[in-house]
Amino acid sequence: MVNLAMARVQQSAWLVACALAMLVSTPLLAQVTATLSADVIVEFETVTLSVKDRSGSNAQPDFSVLSNDFEMSQVSTNSQISIVNGRYDSVKEWKLELTPKRTGRVNLPRIPFGNQATNALRLQVNPISQRERDYIRKTAYFETLVSHEEQYPQTAIYVTRRLLYTEQTRIPSISQQKQLDIENATVLSLGGRESLRERHDDTEYYVMQWRYVVFAEKSGEIHIPGEATRIGIYGNRFRPQVRTIVADAKTIKILPIPAEYPHDKPWFPASDVRLSQTYEPNDIASLVVGDALTRTIEVQAKNSYESALLPVELGSIGGMRVYPELASVETVLQNNEVWGTQSRTFNLIPFEHGNVVLPVFRLIWWDVDAKQVRESTLPALTLTTESPAQLPGMSVDRDASDERGMASDATSDLQPREASIWLYVFAVLALIGWLVVLLLLLREKLAWWRQNNQESAASVDYSAVRNALSQADPSMLRQAILRVTGRSTGANPVQVRRLLLSDPDGRELLQKLDQTIYHNEAIDLQFNFKYVKQIIDSISEKYIDNTNQNDVEALLT
Repeated sequence: MVNLAMARVQQSAWLVACALAMLVSTPLLAQVTATLSADVIVEFETVTLSVKDRSGSNAQPDFSVLSNDFEMSQVSTNSQISIVNGRYDSVKEWKLELTPKRTGRVNLPRIPFGNQATNALRLQVNPISQRERDYIRKTAYFETLVSHEEQYPQTAIYVTRRLLYTEQTRIPSISQQKQLDIENATVLSLGGRESLRERHDDTEYYVMQWRYVVFAEKSGEIHIPGEATRIGIYGNRFRPQVRTIVADAKTIKILPIPAEYPHDKPWFPASDVRLSQTYEPNDIASLVVGDALTRTIEVQAKNSYESALLPVELGSIGGMRVYPELASVETVLQNNEVWGTQSRTFNLIPFEHGNVVLPVFRLIWWDVDAKQVRESTLPALTLTTESPAQLPGMSVDRDASDERGMASDATSDLQPREASIWLYVFAVLALIGWLVVLLLLLREKLAWWRQNNQESAASVDYSAVRNALSQADPSMLRQAILRVTGRSTGANPVQVRRLLLSDPDGRELLQKLDQTIYHNEAIDLQFNFKYVKQIIDSISEKYIDNTNQNDVEALLT
């Protein structure tokens, strides 16, 4: 009897504990709730999911758990705050349009929300008739066309998103410029929305299409996202309907840098590379010491773009001083193909007479179509430089009458000539004084500008570099180096990459990172924060000094 009584007491205590736990936990679970606008829908229809948070936290719902069964679009949020009888109440709501990917019973899992989760839901999706389904698919549909199923990093992939619909379809207003966001890739829009008319299987279609070119940043995969839009279908024997059509997502494989590509050369892929050069003046058979010769080199790379182009550099040339100008780079569209173009001019000034050889210009690149290494060159050129010609002198053999005439002219014009000489002297002295004052002012300005740039460089935040090194993430480190160098120098991303490639240590650092990223190999980074910071500081200091020197030379010129 005693044992039976003790068992009953323990059972009662357990039931009381469970009841208390439910009383305590139920309000907490009710802080985050999920509801659907309908429990039963028809295929191709959408349903609205509403998630409400009354806990007052800053957490965000994780809708990714729904991606297997639904296409998601049109996320909207709103907040409501009320104070009644001194009681503060805050409600945040998220609304999401869902389009089921299949018919039948679809279970919506609990949606994570910080340390909590919503309640689970069920949705019944009833199929439509096969005739109606075929009619809808024939009336309006999406196409996503890609030029390559696999491609190399930094090489063009052409993507076309097309919406085809008949005259029985009503579509919403769609923007002329539509963004295509792809992670780990650069996306360029090839113009705005294009409107066409086409005929397929005896059906006349109106077509809206958007064209893009995509450049993957590293090896692996890139994912072209899908999209959904709601349309109205009228004029058929079925009832007027509002349906959602979906563009499927696509995945493209990005290949690693081939093993046969030279490891000591920066990665440069293209379908075709064209080199050309011009000289000014055109007649360059011989030059006079001190005269300027300009050499302009132009690089055109098919299926490449401006950020991927390698900087055009000339090494030292014996007997000549080389003064490079800033390169002009751009991305252009020719016959529906993207070309990266670069043009750079070098001012060449011979300083001694004799023969001068302008060396061969070489460019190593990877042919993505033939899948092999190629070399493009510009031929060498030999010039002959001569000393400046002597000015012809005045003859001293004169007859007596000429001497008497000159003597009389000198006597009559003595005073005016002396006055003009003094005027010239004063003008020269004034010019020299003006130049001295101008140089002093310029010196003060350059000193002030240098100090400001040094202070700006000193204030650059290197935390991103430290963070990337601590995580041993080469992709994050590469982005951090480019960003910090850009802030330190004030240069744009294209100039920053050129600055790094023009510096031996910067080139080595960037090549190691590129090899690690593009080959998709997880290896230990063999450099520390101090080493990376020294490279960034050195490049920034050289950039500032070169800018100052160019300003002085331009002024003196």
